[in-house]
Amino acid sequence: DFWVGPFYVGLFGGTAILGIILGVLGYFYQVFFLESSFNPLATALEPPPISAGLSIVQWGQPGFAWQWTVAWSTIAFVSWMLRQVDISRKLNMSYEIPIAFGAVVSSWVTLQILRPIAMGGWGHGFPLGITHHLDWLANIGYQYFNFFYNPFHAIGVTLLFGSTLFLHMHGSAILSAARRPVTEKSVDIYWRNILGYSIGEIGIHRLAYWAGAASVLFANVCIFISGPLVKDWNAFWSFWDRMPIWSGTGARIVLIGAGLVFSKRANNNQPPIDLDKEESGRGLEGNLGEATEVPLMKRIFGMGQVLPIYLGMWGLIAAAAMVACFMIILTSMLHEVGNAPINFLRELWNLAVMPPAAKYGMSWNVPWYDGGDYLAATLFLSISVIAWAARLWERAGKTGLAPHLAVGFWGALFLFFSIYVFRPMLRGFWADAPGHGFRAVLDWTNYVNIQVGNIYYDPFHMISIFFLLGSTLVLAIHGSTILAVSKWGGEREIDEMLVEGSGTHRAQLFWRWTM
Repeated sequence: DFWVGPFYVGLFGGTAILGIILGVLGYFYQVFFLESSFNPLATALEPPPISAGLSIVQWGQPGFAWQWTVAWSTIAFVSWMLRQVDISRKLNMSYEIPIAFGAVVSSWVTLQILRPIAMGGWGHGFPLGITHHLDWLANIGYQYFNFFYNPFHAIGVTLLFGSTLFLHMHGSAILSAARRPVTEKSVDIYWRNILGYSIGEIGIHRLAYWAGAASVLFANVCIFISGPLVKDWNAFWSFWDRMPIWSGTGARIVLIGAGLVFSKRANNNQPPIDLDKEESGRGLEGNLGEATEVPLMKRIFGMGQVLPIYLGMWGLIAAAAMVACFMIILTSMLHEVGNAPINFLRELWNLAVMPPAAKYGMSWNVPWYDGGDYLAATLFLSISVIAWAARLWERAGKTGLAPHLAVGFWGALFLFFSIYVFRPMLRGFWADAPGHGFRAVLDWTNYVNIQVGNIYYDPFHMISIFFLLGSTLVLAIHGSTILAVSKWGGEREIDEMLVEGSGTHRAQLFWRWTM
């Protein structure tokens, strides 16, 4: 029970400090004494050569400093996690925080220990150093032909972006209620107006905790199976075309089975609707739908009411433009497969509505199936997202909240227009924009990297990744902390901003003692 001022050390804090000091010394020994380099971009700790297999290399041999640093770093990371367990026990908190941090530790262990063991050599480990790290990321993608086709990579990246989205949505909701005469109900009505559902205070923190941890765990699977199980992510998807459901008989069986599964069943145990939860107002400038209680969502997130949803003029414009965009893309994809539904489903992964060729420049006078359909779809998509931003702004004012969510959404709009409009304008042709389609977006991402040499060296790419991963980290920290103190009502953040309760005090103590 060892302390340094208000900083709790403890047994595992001591082992963490030991691991940190010895790990850092191993790194400095390599870069300062063996490489005589003081350039932080050029220094690196390379793993042992693949020919060394899984042996422990000796002092002075290639890879010794890497093995030394990885071993002591692992001790430091695991000790830090156990120290969080220790502090949680002292404050009578549940263990969501060390579990979330454990997901991050598992990523390090997977990358530096489990995957090299599965590959049969420490040489398959992750090099330690800035530019060497970036080179490894680029090379690993080409080593397996197109890493963006890895489905677990797609899920992991989706969860990373999703975590950033959830963090902004939650943070903006709480900030928009700060210093205003509003309650949690105002925030709930705002989200139901926008999305038809409000996840609630405890629900958003559960989602934050799950999404943050899951993004790391899917990333673990993504890298672990690349090499030991899958050598070529292009060839991996060949099973799709060989599936028997693409035959006429197979397709009919699947459709009949889907009809049986999703056919409507009578439910005589519907919970009674609480009429007090219905928001007033109907019609275009009112609410659509009746309040419905979904027991499963209440069980998972703590909030079960779905609907009513507010449409309004901006919502109508956004929905109509999105439907127009969807129909253009759908009809163009069907045209590519001769309007054959089975071929459409089989080739959906490959189908795309592509921008006009470079010879058309920035012209709008393009034949429909040579890129005119792409320009029309992108135009309607742009109208839809702009109208959605206006809807977010309007509903914030109507529910008494500040427009933080709408302002943050402008950042997403800037990214969208940078990719689909501004960059093609600077390059001088629409052909530089990504196509509309699953594989088209992944291929565009890969081709941009090839075009510019190594986009991982782009400092703004680095900064954006720092914020992306940092947002996931902050979301997981916040979600796990609130869940750990939810027994004291720590999730009622709007109330806690005015009068801090026992849950908030314990959360503050936890991070003061930890950090």
